[in-house]
Amino acid sequence: MDQKINLNFQSASGETSTLFIGEANTPKEPTKLIVSGNFSAVGNFLKVKLEQANSFQEIKPENAIVTCDVDNLSIKLETNPNDEYGTVITGKAEYSNELKEFGINQSKFFRREELIKILRYNRRFFPNKEENAKLLSSYQNFTASVKKDIAENSDMRGNIARNFNKQIKTDIAETFVLQIPIFKGEQPVSFPVEICLEDNDSGVRFWFESVELAELLEIKKTELFQRELEYCKGLAIIYK
Repeated sequence: MDQKINLNFQSASGETSTLFIGEANTPKEPTKLIVSGNFSAVGNFLKVKLEQANSFQEIKPENAIVTCDVDNLSIKLETNPNDEYGTVITGKAEYSNELKEFGINQSKFFRREELIKILRYNRRFFPNKEENAKLLSSYQNFTASVKKDIAENSDMRGNIARNFNKQIKTDIAETFVLQIPIFKGEQPVSFPVEICLEDNDSGVRFWFESVELAELLEIKKTELFQRELEYCKGLAIIYK
């Protein structure tokens, strides 16, 4: 139980001073701040903390280190790696869910019914809605003819050569334009996509390819890092 003792000290002005005796609150140890977010996390943190920060989040250019991992699309800020309580902020770019669903350039295969479903429920990502309607209609009424030619030649020495040729003829559209975000939280971009198909024992299967998307990915990666590193001027930057 806290004790209270009043000690009266008479001052010239007649004021009384009071002395309290008891137990102080148990001091709390500081905690290390570790935060992970999207790719803008480091830049958003630096926007504020370079101007306003408490003693544990203060950013001194001579101490801070920024690590960039281009292959893994991540950027990490350590305000003071030599301080066990130094703040660590990590930003990571992730491919958008919209891009993942199409599986472009990922060898993700679809049956005709699955392809139709994707085209139907992702209409909002087609800048040309008429193109989407025509595309959907052509695959709903999909027909294909498969021509297989097998030739076998042999000579009098026992050598045999076999040639196999297969052609698939269809009456469907083969390309379309998408407008979707490549990375989560980023603005949509437009690029053409090619619908590929092949016939196997289980039927015809489809997949998406886009040379333009492959090129855009490299461009957007560079732009992401350039944008965030603008906020890191004056800090040590390390590339993995």
